[in-house]
Amino acid sequence: MFRFRLAKAYPWFGRVFRPWVISNTYEAIAFFNIHRRLPAFQRTRLFNDYLFKIRALESDYVFRAFTADKEFSKIFVRGVTGQDLSVPTLAVLRRPDDVGPSAVPDNCVIKPTHMSGEVIFHGTGRLTNDEQARMRRWFRMNFGDMTGERHYQKLEPKIIVEPWLALNGAFCNDYRFFVFDGKTRVIEVKIRASEHEAFSIQVLTDWTPFPGRSSYNPQNIRLSHDELQTLKPGCLARMNDVAEALSKDIQHLRVDFFCDGGDQFYVGELSHVNANVREVYYPTETERLFVSPSQT
Repeated sequence: MFRFRLAKAYPWFGRVFRPWVISNTYEAIAFFNIHRRLPAFQRTRLFNDYLFKIRALESDYVFRAFTADKEFSKIFVRGVTGQDLSVPTLAVLRRPDDVGPSAVPDNCVIKPTHMSGEVIFHGTGRLTNDEQARMRRWFRMNFGDMTGERHYQKLEPKIIVEPWLALNGAFCNDYRFFVFDGKTRVIEVKIRASEHEAFSIQVLTDWTPFPGRSSYNPQNIRLSHDELQTLKPGCLARMNDVAEALSKDIQHLRVDFFCDGGDQFYVGELSHVNANVREVYYPTETERLFVSPSQT
């Protein structure tokens, strides 16, 4: 994560990684150090090898750039589904000068449209000085420089403000549908206990446990059958239909939803490269479940 931390701390220095050769050479070395193999999707049929391929060779695909932008992805969702299924937008801040103590309403979620993984949960009252400073720093950051995902490279820095949807207690569970070749292969449920505490579990489309474990779940958290069933949303089939419809013109897309566990759901965001290709699966063969309905 040296590249990510360096480009985040010193955005101007991130430009060193911008040339295609430098970026992909660095990422190939990082891939080998993390996964102990060189990426070769045509031979291995492993999910991380595929993600490396699209980041290295296809990341400037215009579709990826448009749908990675958290403002524009809502236009895409509405165009495909004919419905406003995305989380409502309260405001879009387009310049650092738009950030001020009264720039956002109470009980909202604040995110940069041109990045992933950054979020502020704002309760009541004015924005603190620290919150304002963090938001202004977002305008200086280039997520493409930080991760090598070139579809983020030329996105306009903006901040989107959305309502705080307390659908699962104080926070929302995040249902992530991994769609490959038009079919959902794996579903990940990210369970958020607080702004900084969350854990994830993965299931297959029949809502049985994913047969492997992940480096992003180092405690190897396992839920009982009954606990797992309580997380199964009543609108699972409808969410799956939407995820597959949004993915019909591209080989892989991760579609994220927020859901109250019953029939209410919202499309959160669309992602193309999961976990910056850093998530390791044990055993390795279980990666094939993300691209195929079986391990064979």
